[in-house]
Amino acid sequence: MKLKFYLAAWWKLSRVPFLSVGILPLFLGFVLSWRWGYRGPFGLYLLATVTVVLIMWMTYYLGEWNDLEGDRLNQEFNRFSGGSRILVEGVLPARVSLFLGYGCLAGGILAGLYIYLRYQTGPWTLILGGMGIFSGFFYSGRPFRWAYRGIGEILIGFCYGWLPIATGFYLFAGFFNHQAFLLSIPVGLSIFNVILINEFPDEEADRAIGKRNLVVRFGKARMIDLYMGLSILAGLFFIKMLIIFGESSWLFAISAIPIFLILWNLLMAWQEAYREAKRLELLCRNTLLVNLAMTMILTLQQTISP
Repeated sequence: MKLKFYLAAWWKLSRVPFLSVGILPLFLGFVLSWRWGYRGPFGLYLLATVTVVLIMWMTYYLGEWNDLEGDRLNQEFNRFSGGSRILVEGVLPARVSLFLGYGCLAGGILAGLYIYLRYQTGPWTLILGGMGIFSGFFYSGRPFRWAYRGIGEILIGFCYGWLPIATGFYLFAGFFNHQAFLLSIPVGLSIFNVILINEFPDEEADRAIGKRNLVVRFGKARMIDLYMGLSILAGLFFIKMLIIFGESSWLFAISAIPIFLILWNLLMAWQEAYREAKRLELLCRNTLLVNLAMTMILTLQQTISP
């Protein structure tokens, strides 16, 4: 029973379902490289995925440790905000998250070095990995604490948008491609919105501890306008990517899923759903689904396009 208890606690602390926001863009980069005729050994695909997971886990674990004060104050959290609550509720000692974070940091560095040396993937391998580690480690860690300065949202858009897509492509092709940049635009805009809307329920606690993210700096009323504007831009760029790179009628049909979610989100935002806890949680969920659906559909598009 103890093993089952600790596994459940680890699963929640590790936010395993939320690894998808980094893994799916990486796969999109893999598929884009296949389309361009570049393939590699299975071990490289596996190690690249493991490395990205380790960097994300480093960010999550150290974020739990660094944000513990605010999470303890937070009474307005939902399933998509306020941390995992594992440390707050005392399910696991806080130092466990710290140890896991540094362990994943070491593992990510070693895995990246192995990829570079074993598969001779080029010098940008270390730069791309270093960008991910640097951004993730200091996302909530001192002295930079990007999430506390109104920069974290931009870094999230970059690190879960262009960075994994470009990395997945570069590891096999050995160069960068304009298509990776174009495909990263709707992915980056939609993941920016994910972190932005997830800050809404945490505003009071974040303000109390001096966490000056965009919602704290500018207020919910202004940031819901930004959220709506970026939702529209993400949808338009998504449709544009489908038109440019794909011609499948069934692909356009399933693209109605994220478009419908965007329209639903816009309606709720216009109705100020963020003022009601349950509707705000629904808005947080839908925003995450928009990002995942867009990334998966764009990946399918690259798979089947001639």
